Amino acid sequence: MQIYTGTCKGSKSELEAIASHGLGMCVSSECEKSYKGFPIFIDNGAYEAFRRGMPWSEARFYKLLDRCWDCGIICDFIVCPDIMCAGLKSLEHSMKWSEKLQPARLALAVQDGMAISNVDRNDLSQFTHIFVGGSVEWKWKTAEEWVKYAHSKGLKCHIGRCGTLERLRYAKKIGADSVDSTSWIRNKSWHIVEEFLKPSQINLIDEIEFN
Repeated sequence: MQIYTGTCKGSKSELEAIASHGLGMCVSSECEKSYKGFPIFIDNGAYEAFRRGMPWSEARFYKLLDRCWDCGIICDFIVCPDIMCAGLKSLEHSMKWSEKLQPARLALAVQDGMAISNVDRNDLSQFTHIFVGGSVEWKWKTAEEWVKYAHSKGLKCHIGRCGTLERLRYAKKIGADSVDSTSWIRNKSWHIVEEFLKPSQINLIDEIEFN
Protein backbone atom coordinates (compact mmCIF):
# COMPACT_ATOMS: atom_id res chain seq x y z
CA MET A 1 0.00 0.00 0.00
CA GLN A 2 1.48 3.33 -1.11
CA ILE A 3 1.32 6.08 1.50
CA TYR A 4 1.35 9.75 0.51
CA THR A 5 1.92 12.73 2.78
CA GLY A 6 1.69 16.45 2.11
CA THR A 7 4.33 18.47 0.31
CA CYS A 8 7.29 19.90 2.19
CA LYS A 9 7.97 23.16 0.34
CA GLY A 10 11.38 21.90 -0.75
CA SER A 11 12.79 21.40 2.76
CA LYS A 12 15.78 19.08 2.45
CA SER A 13 15.25 17.48 5.86
CA GLU A 14 11.59 16.80 5.14
CA LEU A 15 12.36 15.42 1.69
CA GLU A 16 14.85 13.06 3.33
CA ALA A 17 12.24 11.98 5.88
CA ILE A 18 9.67 11.33 3.16
CA ALA A 19 12.20 9.31 1.16
CA SER A 20 13.44 7.32 4.16
CA HIS A 21 9.88 6.24 5.01
CA GLY A 22 9.13 5.30 1.39
CA LEU A 23 6.31 7.83 1.12
CA GLY A 24 4.95 9.75 -1.82
CA MET A 25 3.47 13.24 -1.85
CA CYS A 26 0.08 14.80 -2.50
CA VAL A 27 0.64 17.97 -4.54
CA SER A 28 -2.31 20.31 -4.12
CA SER A 29 -1.13 23.91 -4.34
CA GLU A 30 2.55 24.00 -5.20
CA CYS A 31 5.22 21.95 -6.91
CA GLU A 32 9.01 21.99 -6.77
CA LYS A 33 11.58 20.33 -9.00
CA SER A 34 12.85 18.53 -5.88
CA TYR A 35 9.64 16.45 -5.89
CA LYS A 36 10.66 14.75 -9.13
CA GLY A 37 11.25 11.05 -8.64
CA PHE A 38 8.85 10.68 -5.70
CA PRO A 39 5.50 8.94 -6.06
CA ILE A 40 3.14 11.89 -6.66
CA PHE A 41 -0.56 12.41 -7.00
CA ILE A 42 -2.14 15.76 -7.81
CA ASP A 43 -5.13 16.96 -5.84
CA ASN A 44 -7.57 19.36 -7.48
CA GLY A 45 -7.80 21.75 -4.53
CA ALA A 46 -11.57 21.41 -3.98
CA TYR A 47 -11.21 20.31 -0.37
CA GLU A 48 -8.81 23.13 0.50
CA ALA A 49 -11.14 25.70 -1.08
CA PHE A 50 -14.06 24.22 0.87
CA ARG A 51 -12.05 24.29 4.11
CA ARG A 52 -11.22 27.96 3.58
CA GLY A 53 -14.78 28.89 2.64
CA MET A 54 -13.71 30.00 -0.82
CA PRO A 55 -14.80 29.06 -4.36
CA TRP A 56 -12.74 26.50 -6.21
CA SER A 57 -10.46 28.02 -8.84
CA GLU A 58 -10.21 26.35 -12.22
CA ALA A 59 -7.34 28.72 -13.06
CA ARG A 60 -5.34 27.61 -9.98
CA PHE A 61 -5.92 23.97 -10.89
CA TYR A 62 -4.59 24.41 -14.41
CA LYS A 63 -1.69 26.50 -13.07
CA LEU A 64 -0.74 23.61 -10.78
CA LEU A 65 -0.87 21.13 -13.67
CA ASP A 66 1.35 23.42 -15.75
CA ARG A 67 3.82 23.78 -12.88
CA CYS A 68 4.00 20.01 -12.40
CA TRP A 69 4.62 19.65 -16.12
CA ASP A 70 7.44 22.21 -15.98
CA CYS A 71 9.01 20.37 -13.04
CA GLY A 72 9.02 17.08 -14.95
CA ILE A 73 6.62 15.38 -12.53
CA ILE A 74 5.22 11.99 -13.50
CA CYS A 75 2.03 11.62 -11.48
CA ASP A 76 0.40 8.43 -10.30
CA PHE A 77 -3.01 10.04 -10.73
CA ILE A 78 -4.90 13.35 -10.69
CA VAL A 79 -8.01 13.73 -8.56
CA CYS A 80 -10.66 14.78 -11.07
CA PRO A 81 -12.38 18.04 -10.02
CA ASP A 82 -15.27 17.39 -7.66
CA ILE A 83 -17.64 19.42 -5.49
CA MET A 84 -17.37 18.96 -1.74
CA CYS A 85 -20.52 17.74 0.02
CA ALA A 86 -22.47 17.70 -3.24
CA GLY A 87 -23.19 14.00 -3.73
CA LEU A 88 -24.58 13.22 -7.18
CA LYS A 89 -24.00 16.79 -8.34
CA SER A 90 -20.30 16.21 -7.68
CA LEU A 91 -20.40 12.94 -9.63
CA GLU A 92 -21.91 14.69 -12.64
CA HIS A 93 -19.33 17.48 -12.34
CA SER A 94 -16.45 14.99 -12.24
CA MET A 95 -17.71 13.05 -15.24
CA LYS A 96 -17.81 16.23 -17.32
CA TRP A 97 -14.30 17.17 -16.22
CA SER A 98 -12.98 13.71 -17.04
CA GLU A 99 -13.68 14.39 -20.71
CA LYS A 100 -11.59 17.58 -20.60
CA LEU A 101 -8.62 15.95 -18.90
CA GLN A 102 -8.17 12.81 -20.98
CA PRO A 103 -5.89 10.96 -21.41
CA ALA A 104 -4.56 11.81 -17.91
CA ARG A 105 -4.56 9.21 -15.13
CA LEU A 106 -7.66 10.28 -13.23
CA ALA A 107 -9.20 9.37 -9.87
CA LEU A 108 -12.95 9.67 -9.39
CA ALA A 109 -13.74 11.15 -5.97
CA VAL A 110 -16.67 9.49 -4.21
CA GLN A 111 -18.34 10.99 -1.15
CA ASP A 112 -21.51 11.26 0.93
CA GLY A 113 -24.61 11.03 -1.24
CA MET A 114 -23.09 8.61 -3.74
CA ALA A 115 -23.69 4.89 -3.99
CA ILE A 116 -21.97 2.26 -6.09
CA SER A 117 -25.15 1.99 -8.19
CA ASN A 118 -24.84 5.70 -9.07
CA VAL A 119 -21.22 5.42 -10.10
CA ASP A 120 -21.75 2.18 -11.99
CA ARG A 121 -24.15 3.86 -14.42
CA ASN A 122 -21.24 5.83 -15.85
CA ASP A 123 -18.44 4.96 -18.24
CA LEU A 124 -15.37 4.68 -16.01
CA SER A 125 -12.90 4.00 -18.80
CA GLN A 126 -11.51 7.53 -18.25
CA PHE A 127 -10.38 6.63 -14.72
CA THR A 128 -7.58 4.61 -13.15
CA HIS A 129 -8.60 5.12 -9.50
CA ILE A 130 -11.53 5.52 -7.14
CA PHE A 131 -10.71 8.14 -4.47
CA VAL A 132 -12.71 7.64 -1.27
CA GLY A 133 -13.34 11.02 0.32
CA GLY A 134 -16.37 12.40 2.15
CA SER A 135 -17.09 12.67 5.85
CA VAL A 136 -15.16 10.56 8.32
CA GLU A 137 -18.21 8.51 9.27
CA TRP A 138 -19.31 7.85 5.67
CA LYS A 139 -15.81 7.11 4.45
CA TRP A 140 -15.04 4.36 6.93
CA LYS A 141 -18.53 2.91 6.76
CA THR A 142 -18.27 2.44 2.99
CA ALA A 143 -14.52 2.17 2.32
CA GLU A 144 -14.41 -1.62 2.02
CA GLU A 145 -17.27 -1.59 -0.48
CA TRP A 146 -15.49 0.99 -2.63
CA VAL A 147 -12.24 -0.98 -2.57
CA LYS A 148 -14.05 -4.12 -3.74
CA TYR A 149 -15.94 -2.19 -6.39
CA ALA A 150 -12.82 -0.47 -7.73
CA HIS A 151 -10.97 -3.76 -8.01
CA SER A 152 -13.95 -5.40 -9.74
CA LYS A 153 -13.62 -2.70 -12.41
CA GLY A 154 -9.86 -3.08 -12.76
CA LEU A 155 -9.26 0.21 -10.93
CA LYS A 156 -7.14 1.05 -7.92
CA CYS A 157 -8.67 2.47 -4.75
CA HIS A 158 -7.25 5.37 -2.73
CA ILE A 159 -8.52 6.50 0.68
CA GLY A 160 -8.00 10.12 1.68
CA ARG A 161 -7.18 11.60 5.10
CA CYS A 162 -5.92 8.41 6.70
CA GLY A 163 -3.57 9.81 9.33
CA THR A 164 -3.90 7.48 12.32
CA LEU A 165 -2.33 4.10 12.94
CA GLU A 166 -5.77 2.50 13.26
CA ARG A 167 -6.87 3.88 9.90
CA LEU A 168 -3.67 2.81 8.19
CA ARG A 169 -4.09 -0.72 9.51
CA TYR A 170 -7.71 -0.90 8.45
CA ALA A 171 -7.02 0.50 4.97
CA LYS A 172 -4.33 -2.14 4.53
CA LYS A 173 -6.65 -4.89 5.75
CA ILE A 174 -9.44 -4.06 3.28
CA GLY A 175 -7.03 -3.91 0.35
CA ALA A 176 -6.70 -0.18 -0.35
CA ASP A 177 -3.96 0.46 -2.90
CA SER A 178 -2.97 3.83 -1.44
CA VAL A 179 -3.82 6.36 1.28
CA ASP A 180 -2.85 9.89 2.20
CA SER A 181 -2.61 12.28 5.11
CA THR A 182 -0.88 15.64 5.54
CA SER A 183 -0.63 15.07 9.31
CA TRP A 184 2.66 13.19 9.30
CA ILE A 185 4.61 16.03 7.75
CA ARG A 186 2.54 18.79 9.36
CA ASN A 187 2.74 17.35 12.88
CA LYS A 188 6.07 15.53 12.48
CA SER A 189 4.25 12.35 13.53
CA TRP A 190 6.55 9.99 11.61
CA HIS A 191 6.26 7.48 14.46
CA ILE A 192 2.78 6.53 13.20
CA VAL A 193 4.13 5.49 9.81
CA GLU A 194 7.13 3.78 11.42
CA GLU A 195 4.87 1.74 13.69
CA PHE A 196 2.67 0.76 10.76
CA LEU A 197 5.66 -0.35 8.67
CA LYS A 198 7.05 -2.67 11.35
CA PRO A 199 7.03 -6.32 10.20
CA SER A 200 5.37 -7.24 13.51
CA GLN A 201 2.23 -5.34 12.44
CA ILE A 202 1.25 -7.86 9.76
CA ASN A 203 -0.71 -10.16 12.06
CA LEU A 204 -2.41 -7.20 13.76
CA ILE A 205 -3.60 -5.91 10.40
CA ASP A 206 -5.25 -9.24 9.66
CA GLU A 207 -7.21 -9.07 12.92
CA ILE A 208 -8.17 -5.38 13.19
CA GLU A 209 -11.75 -4.16 13.08
CA PHE A 210 -12.46 -0.46 12.46
CA ASN A 211 -15.41 1.32 14.07
